[in-house]
Amino acid sequence: MPKEVEIYTPEDCWDQMEYELDNGPIKGTTTYNDELDNAWTWRPGEYNIWTGYANEGKSLMLKQLCLIKALEEDVKFLFSSPEDMPVAEFYADMIHTLSGRSTDKDRDNFISKDLYRYCFELIKDKFIFVNIKPPDNTIENTLKEFEKLIVKHDDVFGCILDPILKFTPSKNAPDRDDKFAAHIGMLATQFAIDTMTSVHLVMHQLTPKQNTAGLYEKPNMYAVKSGGSWADGVSNMLFVQRPNYSQDKMDTKVIMGSQKIKKQKLVGIPQDIELTFNRKTNRYQTTSGRDMFNFNKFLPKNHKFW
Repeated sequence: MPKEVEIYTPEDCWDQMEYELDNGPIKGTTTYNDELDNAWTWRPGEYNIWTGYANEGKSLMLKQLCLIKALEEDVKFLFSSPEDMPVAEFYADMIHTLSGRSTDKDRDNFISKDLYRYCFELIKDKFIFVNIKPPDNTIENTLKEFEKLIVKHDDVFGCILDPILKFTPSKNAPDRDDKFAAHIGMLATQFAIDTMTSVHLVMHQLTPKQNTAGLYEKPNMYAVKSGGSWADGVSNMLFVQRPNYSQDKMDTKVIMGSQKIKKQKLVGIPQDIELTFNRKTNRYQTTSGRDMFNFNKFLPKNHKFW
């Protein structure tokens, strides 16, 4: 017999239905960029996948959006990201984006220690990094650690696992790719609903053949590594691509897009957004050259910091 069964009738849901009728359903909340909001917004209780080719910025885009949300709304994000170890580099990268100045002393736009400390104070209570050593670093164990932190902190907004291929499959996880995708999708979906957080998994794309121009095709939600079944169970499938990267590593053009939005009336409409990336400031920008988000408004105006 099942351990826990819930059965509902419309009458059981009336209070919630009446509340949403009067106040509206829970909608996605802003990315603080109107153009991006058209494609996707942050909706608690949903499970998202970010995909793209290796080294084209999917993790950086997600971290930048988390930084914006954390600064604007004073919320926390939980990260488990084996590729970002040692963790000090993870936080330093956040400070580079926030300040627009490099944390590498060999760069000409090197940050001052006063400004570095100022930015550190802004982010120190907004990001918690969870690292579990193999072979115990399963997704199940990571979600358990996330849950403990959510109980401890009442202001956790989002949870990020990046990338999935660096987590050890648990003994209970199916071997077949499609069943594994369904298994993880079920866990992530239920976790998002139970904790009312925004859950994000980062996954690589299968590398396609280059076209006649030597460029890769746009990432496809059915070409996620380990099978297209990932797209079937996710709330939202998002991608980041540097469309000219395979031919020109210095090209700064970026495409951020949504390919699946389960609840389009509440979250956004699938579409592509064209951006650029400024290596010097570590910030994404609009095609007009303006920062995607005005981080400078959080920085001190006093010249001593510069």
